[in-house]
Amino acid sequence: MGIIEKAGEAALDLAKNEATLDKTSNIVNMLFPYVGLTKKALDMYISDIEKSDLPSESKLIAVLNAKNTIKKLKNQKNIAEIALDTAKEDTDFTEKSGVNSEWLERFMDSAGFVSDEDVQAVWGKILGKEFENPGSTPSNMIRILSEITPTYAQAFRKICSMQMLIVSLDKNGVITDKRLGVVVPITNNKRKLDELGLQFSILNELETLGLIKMEIVNGYASTGVVGEIVLLCVAGETVEVEICRKNQIPIGNILLTDAGMCLENITPAETIDGYSEWVKRYMRSQRVKLKEHTEYQIIQEENVIRCEKL
Repeated sequence: MGIIEKAGEAALDLAKNEATLDKTSNIVNMLFPYVGLTKKALDMYISDIEKSDLPSESKLIAVLNAKNTIKKLKNQKNIAEIALDTAKEDTDFTEKSGVNSEWLERFMDSAGFVSDEDVQAVWGKILGKEFENPGSTPSNMIRILSEITPTYAQAFRKICSMQMLIVSLDKNGVITDKRLGVVVPITNNKRKLDELGLQFSILNELETLGLIKMEIVNGYASTGVVGEIVLLCVAGETVEVEICRKNQIPIGNILLTDAGMCLENITPAETIDGYSEWVKRYMRSQRVKLKEHTEYQIIQEENVIRCEKL
């Protein structure tokens, strides 16, 4: 009996006899045997090899291979458990979930080489999101997760922390449109971004990885922004647009790809000192005139966005 069978027995015993994991019965089909894998099963794997009648040299090689296999299984186990813990409460982890079994096999195979706990957390959250919404993970995400380094991950986190909310109001101050997205204002702020660790070489690597797209010269714009009043909310500060071009609001020099947006969903934001001033400087460089004083304030509370007149 091999490791998969032994681990499987341990997982089934855990589900049937101990009932300590509420969701164990729901995950056996797709994440079996990673969740519920016990130390006893792994120890038995090594013990069986040591007790075998293999020649000593073959036994040594088998034990070394077994230890590598066990390390990989432990990594997979940790990532599977993170997916279980971070996914929404009623997430279906069975074959009925619709998660592609071939995709899951490739994902878990690559996950076996991830030992760093922080990186495992990313893999686990991505896996949990896939079970929440099967087919939502971009096809290149496994490659990206396998290739991204801590330096690039930290740079990407800073990018995800640079967000601006565009809110349109009617003449009565009622919200008619709202758009939230990443705004990285490279134009007129290059030195500040370099100090933040977002040098062009780093950004270029993130683009090569497939997380971002860059347009350094002209930048990007949010089009079709219409309303009697247009407000920008940056780092908790609300400013009113007085003049912009052709109902367009510049949104920086970087866009997130589908993979980037997928990773952004599980990336915690951090405070970027001075970010609001960077955006204002960038807007002026793009011929967007901002009012010195605004009569409105945008308030964001969890998933609710509301507007108050001052």
